[in-house]
Amino acid sequence: MARKKNLTKEDIEDVSIYESLLHEKNGNNGNHFYTHNTKLKDINLKIKCLNKKQKDLRRAIEEKEIVITIGPAGTGKTYLSLLTALNIMKSNPEYSKLVLIKSLQTIKGEEVGYLPGTLWEKLEPYMYSYTGNLDKIFGFPSTTKSLINQGIIEIFPITYIRGVTMDNCIILIDEAQNIDYHTFKTIITRIGKNCKIVFLGDTEQIDRKNKDESCLHKVVKIFHNQEFADSITFTNEESVRNPIIPKLLKLLKND
Repeated sequence: MARKKNLTKEDIEDVSIYESLLHEKNGNNGNHFYTHNTKLKDINLKIKCLNKKQKDLRRAIEEKEIVITIGPAGTGKTYLSLLTALNIMKSNPEYSKLVLIKSLQTIKGEEVGYLPGTLWEKLEPYMYSYTGNLDKIFGFPSTTKSLINQGIIEIFPITYIRGVTMDNCIILIDEAQNIDYHTFKTIITRIGKNCKIVFLGDTEQIDRKNKDESCLHKVVKIFHNQEFADSITFTNEESVRNPIIPKLLKLLKND
């Protein structure tokens, strides 16, 4: 092929096959999405709400600037929030970035800075609640990586949010039950132009030593049915995962 002056269509196809095999060998399963810049507008996103609360959450994210969501495991609040945010970005270019934040309660002496590697390598193990759901939405882990590499999806440490103004983006904050009121005020005042903030949390899984420091219940009441904000509370009855989960949660709560 190196001796040819002009490449034929067959030659190009041979190169594509070779690249596919090479990526498969390197653990990318022959997926071309990782080597190319995947465009969000080209990704087919299907939103199917499975109950009224999910419809309420989707509508709130679409219409409000601030959304507070409480719900037990298995209600699909993180998955649906990611999918809705991406769909908004796809149809409205004013929102150019999806910012993912997670409140981390780590073991003393093993904070994020303790871990080796780059910022992404430090945070990646903690961000699986996001990346795992994104992989399901896209169907390809390499698509998630491509959008992160392009900056369309950004992993942002909550530690560095002070003094930052968030413009033209949708922000998701998971594990919000571990945020105290002071931190909540710091985050909420970062909202800039064309910005939406969605807080996601489960008040049954507060990891703070003093559980009363969690502000989630308080802010749900504050922001309920505001002109610019709304709050959605899921219950075990809205679980969309394994039907055994509500039974497990009830059993453990009773115990």
